[in-house]
Amino acid sequence: MRYDAWMTTNPFVVLSYVGGPALLTNATSLFILSTSNRFARAIDRARVLADRSDKGNDILEELRNAHRRVDLIVRALTSFYLAAAMFALGTLATIAGAAVAEVQNAPILTVVIAGAAIVGIAGFVAFMVGAISLVFEARITARMIAFEARSAFARARQNE
Repeated sequence: MRYDAWMTTNPFVVLSYVGGPALLTNATSLFILSTSNRFARAIDRARVLADRSDKGNDILEELRNAHRRVDLIVRALTSFYLAAAMFALGTLATIAGAAVAEVQNAPILTVVIAGAAIVGIAGFVAFMVGAISLVFEARITARMIAFEARSAFARARQNE
């Protein structure tokens, strides 16, 4: 079956090509929003630790962890912004491909399809890099909380 034959017999093909990147764009936007909140909290925490940095090596280690968290969150945000841009370009390229396919089945159609695939894949890779960065950031945060809890329990035992 030729490309233009199945394209005209199944109207949902174009919708699926547009819907996929649109859903991924929405998911990426939600990640951007939640990661921005994490970023603000990590910055606040780093500032508090920096103010207390003269109180010993434990605080300095926490400050290093806070700095690592901020770095990972910035990497995640950068990746999510790139992913959102790529998904938007992918959606635009898909719509352009559908318009070109209606007019003619020319070599430019292959270029448009390839371009849409490339930016879609780039967006997905960026999305995954951002998500993986957040996993590492969450692990650092969990270690920081566990350290703080151990310190608080130790102080409580000393005060008994």
